[in-house]
Amino acid sequence: MTRIALGLLLLGTLLNLSAQSSGDLDEAYARLDKSAQNFKSVIADIKRNVHTAVINDDSRDQGSIKVKHDKGHETRMLIDFTAPDAKTVSIDAGSVSMYLPKQKTIQVYDIGTKRDLVDQFLLLGFGASGSDLKQHYDVTLLGREMIGSDNTWHLQLVPKSADALKNLKKAELWIAESSGLPVQQKFVTSGSGDYTLVTYSNMKPNAAVSDNALKLNVPKGVTVEHPKL
Repeated sequence: MTRIALGLLLLGTLLNLSAQSSGDLDEAYARLDKSAQNFKSVIADIKRNVHTAVINDDSRDQGSIKVKHDKGHETRMLIDFTAPDAKTVSIDAGSVSMYLPKQKTIQVYDIGTKRDLVDQFLLLGFGASGSDLKQHYDVTLLGREMIGSDNTWHLQLVPKSADALKNLKKAELWIAESSGLPVQQKFVTSGSGDYTLVTYSNMKPNAAVSDNALKLNVPKGVTVEHPKL
């Protein structure tokens, strides 16, 4: 085969792959849009691995998560980590609260002035549309992968906002073709290789989630702290 013919063959292959990638990404956006229109809530099991690169350490925990979109399209969330150390995290319109049973302490973070930034991070979770992601992130399709029993689109997202980039260098989402919801997320928080990997299983989309189910249930006498973000 001549160099010209080989070059044309390679060019055609690259163009075909580019068109296929673009089509797959559009398909992923369409599936996200459809999921966002119907999304009200989800209950799932959660596993989290926080990797610290400088000491090559992995800190793992697991539990359950409940997410609900209110009528005003605000996202409320409760994550109940049960092992190895119990702690519960609640996110509502104005604050993030963490209950630490061993310390008998609740840490309440006011996110009122950073709500827009928090909303951008919540877009990486449940109920985000394709147009939402395109508005706030530069999105690249990395391919298709199997995560557990789910065939997924593997997306990479880089924040467009300079403020968001200070806290998140990039994120990766694995979106299930069947549900249009993320079954795995990876958040890269520094240039040194630190990341958090979150995996969801036993997912129940649009399960009944009451307002009380999203509240922290804590005993009397706990210490309330208000750390600064």
